[in-house]
Amino acid sequence: MSSAGSESRVVEELILALAKIQQSVNDISGNLWAKYHELYPDSMRVYEPRVDIEDQGSYLVLYMDMPGFRKNEIKIIITEDFVEVKAEKSEERVREEESKRYLQRERVYKRAYKRVELPVKVRTDNARARLEDGVLIVYLPKSGERREVEVKVE
Repeated sequence: MSSAGSESRVVEELILALAKIQQSVNDISGNLWAKYHELYPDSMRVYEPRVDIEDQGSYLVLYMDMPGFRKNEIKIIITEDFVEVKAEKSEERVREEESKRYLQRERVYKRAYKRVELPVKVRTDNARARLEDGVLIVYLPKSGERREVEVKVE
């Protein structure tokens, strides 16, 4: 047998071995993914939205991504030190297409939760919020008090 022929056979065996390994990895990851969905169904998962905080002088403005939620599904709690946002949605969508004799049902249940510690104290009495294109915008007037105090060493 020639050297080129034996190299070809080694490469072929290596490719087959790698294909078997890849199949094993796919089987394992598929099983893990299925087990994850069994243990943690959609109803137990909580989305943690990303937050940006902008300092606009006398106000803090908090921007929070809340895609898919309506304003009546969002609850906001504001104290002088933090903002807490909770959202919950549950709906069922049904779509029928007579020409295809097709029925599809999708159930959506999602929750979101985020607690944001504020860098300065805010006044809760004039706080306001709006939902715009899936982004929750919360306006928080500063109270004028600061949290940090510099202490001189004696």
